[in-house]
Amino acid sequence: MNINELKTIPNMLSLSRLILIPAMLIPSFFIADEALARQVFLIMFILIGVTDKLDGTLARYLNQTSKLGAELDTLADTVFYPFIALWLYRFESDVVGEWWILIYILLGLFFLKMIMGKIKFGKMPTFHTIGGKTFAASLYFFMIITMLRPDIGKILFPVLCVIGFLNQMEEIYIFLTRDSVDENIKSVFTK
Repeated sequence: MNINELKTIPNMLSLSRLILIPAMLIPSFFIADEALARQVFLIMFILIGVTDKLDGTLARYLNQTSKLGAELDTLADTVFYPFIALWLYRFESDVVGEWWILIYILLGLFFLKMIMGKIKFGKMPTFHTIGGKTFAASLYFFMIITMLRPDIGKILFPVLCVIGFLNQMEEIYIFLTRDSVDENIKSVFTK
């Protein structure tokens, strides 16, 4: 790895996400004032989403795409998504109510997919399928809406789970039916 690769704007944005994700434990568990904790958390959460969108967009625009950048982005996503369950539990567990089993199944499918990728391809690829992008955006906006309006989050939760299950099943199917990794595959129907 060349240290200069880390100095590109897109890679610095990905690194900032990797720093912000564990830093979000501070408002989640170490700020006693609940209103302040929620505000700090929400600001940090929104920043993570913005930097996630910007890193790839800027990499393509500035012609700074790299293998390292793709790996940093994948690593940040792999760490970020499971943490959402923790943050949801901390701030708005009532939104899920009695349906935590759905989150456990989604997390299980997510980790199964990562393990399958590591075993079959020697790495944990993150696909950029339409379903994956839809689920990521849905999850991101679900969390923001849930923090601001838990009553609406409760209504959206089942829809989010359906999108998540469909996405995870599609990506697992892609792993099972492909001999090589194309992380930019658009869907299971793409050859």
